[in-house]
Amino acid sequence: MTTKIDQTFLDEMVGILQDYIRIDTTNPPGNEEMAAKFLKEILETEGINVTIEAPSPHRANLIATLKGQGKGKPIILLNHMDVVPAEASQWSVPPFSGEIRDGYLYGRGALDMKGMGVLELMTILYLKRKGVILDHDLIFLAVADEETGGIMGTKWMLDRHPELFEVDGIFNEGGGGVFDQGKNWYEVSTSQKVLCQVQISTKGEGGHASVPKGSSAIAKLLSALEKIQNHTFSPILIPTVTEYYRRIAPLQKKEWQPIFQDMEDALRRGEPLLKEILADPLHHSMTHHTAAITVLRAGEKVNVIPTEAMARVDCRLIPGTDPDDFITTLKEIVNDPNVKIEGIFKGINVPPSPHNTPLFHAIERAVGLHDPGSIVAPHLVPGATDSRYFRAAGIPCYDFIPFRLPIEERMLIHGIDERVSLENLRFGVEVMIDIILNL
Repeated sequence: MTTKIDQTFLDEMVGILQDYIRIDTTNPPGNEEMAAKFLKEILETEGINVTIEAPSPHRANLIATLKGQGKGKPIILLNHMDVVPAEASQWSVPPFSGEIRDGYLYGRGALDMKGMGVLELMTILYLKRKGVILDHDLIFLAVADEETGGIMGTKWMLDRHPELFEVDGIFNEGGGGVFDQGKNWYEVSTSQKVLCQVQISTKGEGGHASVPKGSSAIAKLLSALEKIQNHTFSPILIPTVTEYYRRIAPLQKKEWQPIFQDMEDALRRGEPLLKEILADPLHHSMTHHTAAITVLRAGEKVNVIPTEAMARVDCRLIPGTDPDDFITTLKEIVNDPNVKIEGIFKGINVPPSPHNTPLFHAIERAVGLHDPGSIVAPHLVPGATDSRYFRAAGIPCYDFIPFRLPIEERMLIHGIDERVSLENLRFGVEVMIDIILNL
């Protein structure tokens, strides 16, 4: 049976999301305590047990438990309360207004990830009100600090309360329905790339800008960055990615389908069309290491040649790659002893979650109920979520927001005029409820 919510329930959910977005939890500084108290009041009104853990003043993590029969380990519905900054002058509506316009609810966090948090919240409320007794406990976990690394949130909770995470699995943000020019499918992120942030620094002769020198720090830095930008890393295919392409192959244009069916064979054969496919930024990011220059710093006065220059590069590595080995590779690419390259943050390199588990199959069944005949595929997410901490602890994580988004709406995450359609809220909560019921 497919869950269908009524208009009253949808209106309640929309109102809660509006109020939630109006709580400014921009990180930094976060201030998630306000959001935690807001969620706590809603949950306690329904008779659901709630606790708040505060790692520091004004920061908070919330745990709520819907008790089951204890026949299986708990399942966690994970979400984060903090959001990235929003430049209000660039938005068409105030970013913390929760304004509804033309069937969309606008606001920072509508997609990432207060919208998903409210789907999970309403799933708990729906099951409680209907008197559904699950085989397992269902834990609603709202955390702080995801947008700046999860140190005050997920990592803090894992370090201090490991007993909370003796679970069968976790549902988190990421993935979702892709609607792109008639090619529609659903991605469940079971793995993510390894974050490796590096700093590149140089020193050189300074002096008056009227007498420029080729050995300046800036000249050396630009030369090093050009070598990195012009370098083409070889494609690396991991099983999660080859399975992803195999599943979505039927949705591709006819000449691409054989390549998607067996990407490894196409790579071995040097298939010319493969180069065309992997030129797309999204396909490229799933199959290659990437290095994006994000910070440049040198000089303070226009007529003075600085003696030092620095850049920071955000690198995302295919899982299985050692960040230290990658930094060595960058040094070989630059090949200049006068250029210093050092890691400033090296992420966790963890194996993917399996896609042959009851949790993954529950997603497949629920999506199939609401979108018959659709394709669900495991996916490698180029970015990072809190799931990396859980996968490192051996806990299966499935990153899936059940929204159906065209590409242009997916790009609103962290962007201007972030918004979610009311229809997606309806679809998303119905799918989320059925995922849990299908377990």
